[in-house]
Amino acid sequence: MNSMQKPPRDERELEQYIGRLLRAQPLRQAPAGLEARLLQQLTLDVARPWWLQGFSRWPWLARILFVLISAGLVLLTYFTTDRLGSLSQGLQQTAPANAVRTGAQAFSNFGQALQTLGEMITRNIPTAWLYGGAGVALLLYAALFGLGAVAFRTLIDTTPEHARY
Repeated sequence: MNSMQKPPRDERELEQYIGRLLRAQPLRQAPAGLEARLLQQLTLDVARPWWLQGFSRWPWLARILFVLISAGLVLLTYFTTDRLGSLSQGLQQTAPANAVRTGAQAFSNFGQALQTLGEMITRNIPTAWLYGGAGVALLLYAALFGLGAVAFRTLIDTTPEHARY
């Protein structure tokens, strides 16, 4: 029995067996145009400007400036947000803010009145009617779905075979 055909007994022998099998495989030739396309892509990648390449390929000065500018923008955003918060608190004490608050309160009161009216109406409707209405709605939906399926099937069956697709 050849050593290449000998079944492995443990992990180490299996590893050596697979290594021998892989080394015995012939080298494969790359497709004809692959090398030219690869060299063309590498040339294009090298010709790209540094700011279009990955951050790790940027010059050190550009990286440092980017980090400093980013940190400055974070601080500016923090201080601007803080200032806008205090400005918002000041604006809440003005007359237009009070008018908006009054309008929102009126809208909320209107919503509560509609909710109370809906509760009064639905409290007086028997539950059998509600379930019956839901059942009728479900039946109508099923009928609409069925009629649509029948109409679609009728149109497909009357269409010539070559025009279906």
